[in-house]
Amino acid sequence: MKTIKIKTGLLVLLILMAWINTLIAQGDTPSEIPPERIYSYQERELEYLMTIWPGEYDNVEQMDFDGYLKKDTPKKGKHVRSHSFARRLDLPAFGNYVIYIEEYENDNPDIITKQCIYELFADEEANAIRVKVHHFKKPIPKLSAMDNLLFLKDIKPNSALLKKGCDMLMERDGMSFRGKTENTNCINSSSNSQLSIDYQIMVGENEYWFNEIKYNKVTGNRLPDQEQSTWSKLEKARCFVCMIDFPNKENGRPTITKYYIPIHDQGGKFEFDYDDGRHMVLGMRNTWSLGMQRETFVIFIQEGSQKGKTLIYSWGNPGADRIGFNPGWIRVQCDLDTPENRKLQYGLRPGS
Repeated sequence: MKTIKIKTGLLVLLILMAWINTLIAQGDTPSEIPPERIYSYQERELEYLMTIWPGEYDNVEQMDFDGYLKKDTPKKGKHVRSHSFARRLDLPAFGNYVIYIEEYENDNPDIITKQCIYELFADEEANAIRVKVHHFKKPIPKLSAMDNLLFLKDIKPNSALLKKGCDMLMERDGMSFRGKTENTNCINSSSNSQLSIDYQIMVGENEYWFNEIKYNKVTGNRLPDQEQSTWSKLEKARCFVCMIDFPNKENGRPTITKYYIPIHDQGGKFEFDYDDGRHMVLGMRNTWSLGMQRETFVIFIQEGSQKGKTLIYSWGNPGADRIGFNPGWIRVQCDLDTPENRKLQYGLRPGS
């Protein structure tokens, strides 16, 4: 019996030594295995926020409903058409959680109204997510111009390109996160030095809201509702790549691809000239159908401008990853923008 116990003990010892040798060969020893990190509540919230925020947003749907409600002037509550980009960046100089923001208005990507870097971290003392804001002194279109962000690779918080903005505190509000300026006296209105502004945002899984709450800087009192603006609601866009084919008048295949273009489903557009000289606009929307009382995914071509005659109209289910039409005189195929779909499209029309 003793012999069996001794042999069993030796076997266990040999297995343990083999395991230790394996760890050493891999560069680890039992004492070097890091303990599991324990995240605080705000750190977990921050991790989640960073997964849902990045994307492209537009309030074209809100603008439509303004029209239905006859909100045709700012005094009547008409919103400004706004488009926003949010991109997560790897910029160690700003910490582990960094968001780049770029926004433009009135469907004009050449005029940037907001360009900044958000530095986020869990503020345990404030029991919130703190956002340190770094504005660009001279905003220039980058993502709006379909350019990359390589110019940011060496940027630091003390860069001459940046100026410090007002800190925001973000915390959970239902299924969204709400951010408010920490100090309402931090931002002064450029048009009225007597005003201060509490800039507020809401970030959800598929939407982004922003608003400016105005205060009397002298008294600290909030201005009456009739002097306030209402929230701008931007919906997250899905990005597509499209191929636009014209009839091929020469020998060979029946069509030839004239354009490979990116477009998004929250009011994205692409302008082009047809072979006969007519100017046309390809549009894409994930919109609310008043007739069917449901969301509908549509693409269409209008003549001249987005206010012109609709020449073609096609629709599908919201969430569809492909849509198109082929009336004979033009062919359009749009696929969700992925590396696989881009490769597929180029493979469908080799040499075009």
